[in-house]
Amino acid sequence: MKARYKARFVLAGELEVLQDGVVEVDDGGVVVGVGKYTGGTVADLGNVVLMPQLVNAHVHVLDAAIIDRDDMYIDDLVGWPYGVKYRLVKEHVRRGRHIPLLRKVAERMRRYGVGCALIYAEYAARDVETIFKEYGVETIVFQEAHGDFPDYPNVQVASPLDHPVEYLRELRRRYRLVSTHISETEDCHEGGDLELALKELGADVLVHLVHVTDEEISSIPPEKTIVVNPRANAYFVGRVAPVHKLLSLKPLLGTDNVFMNEPDPWAEMKFLHAYSAIAGWGLGEREILAMATVWAWEKIRCIPPIEPGRPLRALAVAAPYAGNKVLKYLVKRVAHSDLIAFVEGSRITPA
Repeated sequence: MKARYKARFVLAGELEVLQDGVVEVDDGGVVVGVGKYTGGTVADLGNVVLMPQLVNAHVHVLDAAIIDRDDMYIDDLVGWPYGVKYRLVKEHVRRGRHIPLLRKVAERMRRYGVGCALIYAEYAARDVETIFKEYGVETIVFQEAHGDFPDYPNVQVASPLDHPVEYLRELRRRYRLVSTHISETEDCHEGGDLELALKELGADVLVHLVHVTDEEISSIPPEKTIVVNPRANAYFVGRVAPVHKLLSLKPLLGTDNVFMNEPDPWAEMKFLHAYSAIAGWGLGEREILAMATVWAWEKIRCIPPIEPGRPLRALAVAAPYAGNKVLKYLVKRVAHSDLIAFVEGSRITPA
């Protein structure tokens, strides 16, 4: 069924703000027109911002098994293979206790307006994919490889430093998508993890990059997907990736460890906005919002922008006092309680 939506604001294309905007979709839920309202019959969404759904580009959902166990050094807690997490999560999966945990995390992430997530699964990648789909969250799941060759199309290794070069090369040869953590700690950076990730593992997705230098940034091919996790890095290693220097690579935004952070991209955007101001980075609200929305489409085909030819997967967000600074309002003030509805094709679902 065709539909025509009107909203006080529409974030079209690369987050261009259209006041009194209209979005029209065809019978298949694909956008066929975006523009200013000039009359005619519409479904009036009211005083809202109609915007793309959010993307959480890095999240360890099985960490829910160790909620608030953040009282240890990061490697002792989550480092492969002896981190506390691995023992506890493996036991949960063995007993089937991970299923209700995954449902709780998926429900919460959807409540935050997440439409797509890049998920690192230490185990049980297929269970993760199935359960998040039930809650309306598209996923790209990476099954962790522990020196073996998982039966799943996408893999990740905690660090390329953990494995022989021959094994890294074989992972690249076998799998569709490969990801890894890079330079999250100073030790890993000094060990040359970025060079291994690029030259031997051929990683498609690089996560963290807290300690990378200007020269190393320039060595990263533009087609790679870069993900930063400001809250987790600030908490665990006391430092945030140099996002302002990574902008040419169009970095994405992740929330990282569920045991410590709520998987809430709104909170991540607020933190990064404040950190940028303190650090003098001068990140714009459009750039920060793009990290959690439209740049993910360009990089990994997660959640399309609102433009003709793309499926409509949008959020209607209450705009009680957005004024003329809509992007700043979204990045600085909005929380999940401001979500009004999910607008997907011709279907409107209350949030």
